[in-house]
Amino acid sequence: MRDSSPSPLLSTLASLLAAVCLLAAAPAGAMPQAAPTEAPFHERVDLRPLDRVAVFTEGRLKSFASFANTQMQFVSGPRLIAGQGPDFTYLDLMLVPSAYADADILFVKNKGVRARIAQAALEADPSLGERMKAFERTGLVSERVLGLPTVRPELQAMEGDLIRTAKEMDAIKGALQVKEPQFLLGSLRLLPPGDGSADRPWSSIADIMLLGVDPATLPGSLKDRTVEPLPGIDAARQAALAADWRAFVQAWQQRDADAVNAKVRAIADALPALVPAAYPSADRLSWEGWYFRSGNLSRAWMVFLAATVLLLLALVYRWPWAMKAGMVTFGIAAGIQTFAVLLRWYISGRWPNSNMFEAVTTAAWMGTALALVAELWFLRRTAMRGVVALGAAVTSMVALMAAYLLPVQLNPNISNMMPVLHDVWLYIHTNVIIFSYALIFMAAVSAAAYLAWRATGGGLAYARVGGAGAVAEFAAGAGGTPGAGQAPRASAGEVLDGVTMLLTEVSFVMLWAGIVMGAIWADHSWGRPWGWDPKEVFALNTFVIFALLIHVRWKVRDKGLWTAVLAVAGAAVMLFNWIVINFVISGLHSYA
Repeated sequence: MRDSSPSPLLSTLASLLAAVCLLAAAPAGAMPQAAPTEAPFHERVDLRPLDRVAVFTEGRLKSFASFANTQMQFVSGPRLIAGQGPDFTYLDLMLVPSAYADADILFVKNKGVRARIAQAALEADPSLGERMKAFERTGLVSERVLGLPTVRPELQAMEGDLIRTAKEMDAIKGALQVKEPQFLLGSLRLLPPGDGSADRPWSSIADIMLLGVDPATLPGSLKDRTVEPLPGIDAARQAALAADWRAFVQAWQQRDADAVNAKVRAIADALPALVPAAYPSADRLSWEGWYFRSGNLSRAWMVFLAATVLLLLALVYRWPWAMKAGMVTFGIAAGIQTFAVLLRWYISGRWPNSNMFEAVTTAAWMGTALALVAELWFLRRTAMRGVVALGAAVTSMVALMAAYLLPVQLNPNISNMMPVLHDVWLYIHTNVIIFSYALIFMAAVSAAAYLAWRATGGGLAYARVGGAGAVAEFAAGAGGTPGAGQAPRASAGEVLDGVTMLLTEVSFVMLWAGIVMGAIWADHSWGRPWGWDPKEVFALNTFVIFALLIHVRWKVRDKGLWTAVLAVAGAAVMLFNWIVINFVISGLHSYA
């Protein structure tokens, strides 16, 4: 699976790490052991001060927590190892690799690949039965298992299957490389350039870790190595930082949590002081670390679930208390969601819509924002009250649940915006398209509710003046039993159909505008307005279904039923475009 000859750079880093570990090693038998009642080491270590530390990676600066989360995603995927945070596991893999010699830490995403590896492993060692069952369930396996004589040929065979399994093999090889201590050490680019330049890469901690060490104490391969301070940075500060780093390594290997915590604070204080002009805002780094430690605030789906339940009770039973409680809960969920979007915008330095995680969560927020505006200013005194909020609550609940439960498919890590996205037409196009997709899903929620109402005995009811007109029409009958001169109360079917049409009308216009703007950008960028790319085709298919919905509504007698059926069908095609086209079928829009 791997080339056994390491690169000169990795060999040098391995020697450096070995030297520091040798210098930091305690005398034999002196490593302290935790008392039986003492908490595990990873629970006693506080790495939160490192949230103020910046790491240069992929052309941008991340907080250490964000950086470690990104790197460990390559190794263990969305899984936590032994309940440890990604930042702890990153450091532990680097400093105590022997503890993971046969640990199940390598994530394999494809279940078919898992089954083939497990079967091959059992042929070599039948005692691995329970462990292989756990592997097929969690996707985590050890390097030792992958190296079994019956597993290696299976991996080579899958590597040759370019269509079905080669991509998984590339991911395994990448994980094996990233987990190596020398790779982890070399990736810790913590030292800014001495001239404060924003365009130059930062240096690794490995470049100064031996400052102040007597060469005579180093292993043979490093005795002649000359370690010089980095130019432009105070040499005394660098030497002090190097000493703190070596003491940190020693304390970590000895499992001395108090000493580790003290050195973590010292390192977190020292690094920003090296070149203050080059260092990002401490507040931004701290918020970025908090954002990832808080699971990207995707657990807000639970609050949207509570709002959904309450708003459904209000819709079905017309309980005033359920409506009030549902709208308050929806407002709380919307506040959390808005904070998450704005926080991600702040820490990434760009509007969050450049990858799949951001597209899904930002689109859901757009739907929520529209629902809040509509409920507070247009629908508050109509029979439609709460139904648009219900559609937005379900939409955001599903989006955030997907972000929470599917961190592999919806990778939450922050990356740079691809160069192709730096175009004003494309920027507007992508936001308009994802906004229309959120409204299409919201329309499908009210359409599904209409179909359920019809299935339970509802009649041939529909909003007679479309969606926008229904808002004004329903306002007259929103106050309960009508008095003299008032319009009769609208039926549930009319309300649900009116909401479906309202959302459909807005999404139809936005989808058309988004497709046109996408064609303008494509002509500007690729030299043609239309190229039958899979995503272009299915965006057009979605538009055609809603165009069909509008025309069918003019002709058929059962307008409510056909509107609901076609709204759900349109949402299904939209989801196919957003899920299957992105994850299964490759095309020019793979960045979406």
